[in-house]
Amino acid sequence: MEWNENTLRTAASWQAYKEGKSLFDLGAVSEAKAGRSGWQGSVRAGKRLMRVSVTVKSPTDLETRCGCPENQRTGALCGHAVAAGLAARAGGPAKAGPPGPAPAAQAVPKAWAVVLPENWRQALRRGKLAANLAEEKGAEITAADERLSGWVHREAGETKPAFAVNIDGGRLTAFLDAICEHPRVVAGPGRKPVAMEAGARLRLAETERLEGEVRLIPAQDELPWEFVAGCHWRIGEGMLARMGEGNPPKALGPVIALLSAGQPVTVPLRTFLAELDSWQGWLDFAPGSWINTLHFIPAVPTFELSLEGSLQKLSARLLVRYDSAPAVKPGAGSVADLPLLEGDICRVRNGTSENQAIERLAHAGFRPDDSRDGWTLEGEAAVMAFVAHTLPHLAKGWSVKEIGRPLSKQIVSVRPRIEILGSGEDWLSFDLKFETSDGISVSRDEVRRLLASGRKVGSGSGGRRVIVSDEMEQLVDPLFSEIDLRQEGGHFITSSRSGELIREIDQNLRNPHKNSFLTENTAFPIPATMVAELRPYQLAGARWLADRVNRYGGALLADDMGLGKTVQTIALIEHLLESSAGVVVVVATASLLGNWQAEFGRFAPSRTVRILHGPGRDAVRERVVEGDVILTSYGTLARDLAWHLKRRYRAVVVDEASLMRNPDTDHAKAVSKLQADARVALTGTPVENGVRDLWSIFRFIQPGWLGGRAEFKERYEAPIAAGESAGPVMERLRLKASPFLLRRTKEEVAPELPSKILIDEFCDLSADQQTVYRELLAEGRKRVDAISDSGNAGAARMQMLTSLLRLRQTCCDLALLGNERFKQLIVSRRSAKLERLLGLIEEAVAGNHKMLIFSQFRTQLLEIQKCVEEREWPCLRLDGQSRNRQDLVDRFQKSDGPPVFLISLKAGGYGLNLTAADT
Repeated sequence: MEWNENTLRTAASWQAYKEGKSLFDLGAVSEAKAGRSGWQGSVRAGKRLMRVSVTVKSPTDLETRCGCPENQRTGALCGHAVAAGLAARAGGPAKAGPPGPAPAAQAVPKAWAVVLPENWRQALRRGKLAANLAEEKGAEITAADERLSGWVHREAGETKPAFAVNIDGGRLTAFLDAICEHPRVVAGPGRKPVAMEAGARLRLAETERLEGEVRLIPAQDELPWEFVAGCHWRIGEGMLARMGEGNPPKALGPVIALLSAGQPVTVPLRTFLAELDSWQGWLDFAPGSWINTLHFIPAVPTFELSLEGSLQKLSARLLVRYDSAPAVKPGAGSVADLPLLEGDICRVRNGTSENQAIERLAHAGFRPDDSRDGWTLEGEAAVMAFVAHTLPHLAKGWSVKEIGRPLSKQIVSVRPRIEILGSGEDWLSFDLKFETSDGISVSRDEVRRLLASGRKVGSGSGGRRVIVSDEMEQLVDPLFSEIDLRQEGGHFITSSRSGELIREIDQNLRNPHKNSFLTENTAFPIPATMVAELRPYQLAGARWLADRVNRYGGALLADDMGLGKTVQTIALIEHLLESSAGVVVVVATASLLGNWQAEFGRFAPSRTVRILHGPGRDAVRERVVEGDVILTSYGTLARDLAWHLKRRYRAVVVDEASLMRNPDTDHAKAVSKLQADARVALTGTPVENGVRDLWSIFRFIQPGWLGGRAEFKERYEAPIAAGESAGPVMERLRLKASPFLLRRTKEEVAPELPSKILIDEFCDLSADQQTVYRELLAEGRKRVDAISDSGNAGAARMQMLTSLLRLRQTCCDLALLGNERFKQLIVSRRSAKLERLLGLIEEAVAGNHKMLIFSQFRTQLLEIQKCVEEREWPCLRLDGQSRNRQDLVDRFQKSDGPPVFLISLKAGGYGLNLTAADT
């Protein structure tokens, strides 16, 4: 079907069209080609190059393929597709040049004031609207102003600073789109503000699950939905809200038409589950709905790779299959049997696995080939490296089919192989051998001769090419040089601790993409003192910790946030104290001591827990006996170090171990000096600013394992910082640390967890907060009593509410009270909450999470923003004074957008769709 620019405007949401127009104008399109029924192109997005392909089936049905998250998630026409389409219509990419005056064909953005008549609501219902537009000198130009400037340029053609417009028909939709979220829209002679909102959702009273169907029942809202200018609107006094953003998903259109008229709708269950992700931007499901109880679990896919070509050029086609359903391209099409509902479990496509499969091909050097609907790898060296090194690993997990003469028969790789011969209490014996990919042994001397000659490619029998893999030079030799090895009778012998590294190297050589820990037996006897039902991965984590500390004295648990590092550690502590007497010390930030105490009370209530912190701790120290757990802060530990050094502990646990990342701080030095049978570190971010962070933690849990500080810098820190061979060096460091470091993400071990986990963080008020709180409490009581005695009950109630508000502000942050003296206090003195929040933000940012932070108090958001920006973490803020609401949302939603979004409860209480956040 033929298409034009109007096809783009009709099919794309206004945000997508605006983004695409901006990308086109900025010259982000590197190539574009138009056809009669669609277009193709490449668009730069940051460091990535998005390949776009669009087939126009009808004016409203455009099959779009793009690598961006938005298209992968919804299949909708994204901004990259729009940009490529505009470039294709223009005959090629736009050339980005230096800034200069805007071309005559483009609109110059202006700040506008929009004045509607008194009867604008009645006129709108008739499909007409009049408005006066005037340029607002000195006002900030918002995203809405840019859209309106574009509308004026296209539709009105006016250049005057003020003029009137009368709009009807199709022009009305475009005008309303342009002024949505506009900060300066007023009505009538009184200039009453009109809130123009986009993205409102239709509220449902109930979502009933029937046999093979779902019944949607609309709520009876005060304001009905009205169909005006091609969209559904709620038209009220001083407000206009449009349902959704852009055009609704194709299957949702008829559903919305009935629901907005107050009529229940029944849809097939499979359709409902398949469309749920996109429908949630349009429908507001009741809080108690059964949908909120569903657990969306990614199904397990299998991948099928077919290869065809020569040593000069290799073509690949990758498909993904779920059970017996027909195979489809990863990230495209639909799977016949998914989603699949089984009780409260809903099996869905595994987007993460599909993206990882695509990334594995891209990492091997393949590039998308639209003409073949697949991938292409060019160059003899690249093809040989793929066939020799990457293909054998892919074949272990994928179904691989070679069409024509198999290249795997023409190329063989020689790889090292470790053969474990035996092990004892404190030793491990092994052999290092070499063999080709088809199982033929090669002598070590022959491999050494080939490497010594500077060649990695040689000739074998039958005209085959022989390639020596990089593992020997980049992995095996460097790691072997760092550990205690000796040879006896032609075999290698090492200590049991180094033997763990040998096992890790062996596992990496066999299958570098397999997590060996997750396949181990995860049985762990829960201590009798534990009152908890641990999840399987938590049992596995506790077992791993117990194994590491019993055999090697220390370990680092670096699980992702929300997986229960605390309960796993408590299980370990109970296990250690159950097996032998002693005292355990837990070192944490002062704000977390109460949290640890509460968790022990919940999971190990019989355990005596003593907090050594603040005044009066001398008396607490005297009561410490065998079997107790001591909780102390980093700062207190440094001050009490002389007392601690007189004792040897059963175990020392360091929470928030990232605070030890600077080995020169008093905190890190004090912790490293403690004497203990077992040492455990906990953190969600083992490496933040650099790999030195990891060395500092390992100095505590496994002294000497990563070498001395100068040695570590020479082997790892300097090469990685310089970027020279950083990949192989990072892989060696990962392997060296892996025997004693366990890091798991929620997606790896607990996809069955609900999408929302509520975790209460307890914070004790700082000493300054406690003092102010007591003073305000006493003063508030006096004022309420005095007003009550005067007989004015209403005023007494208001005074009580005011006093409660001041107490709440005190608990949040003393800076909220408006006292300049309080604002000058350091964070740890003026707000325990803010101090803990900054720790959580640091962990989230380092772990590549994106988080939303809400507060009722705008002043608190400003204080948080100031602290966040001082630490150079990008963030956004949305409150009642924000005029660029949608622009903030769009920026946060981008994959490279800021990781922190500060939102006031009032401004963010409705209409936000922030799916990029996970915390």
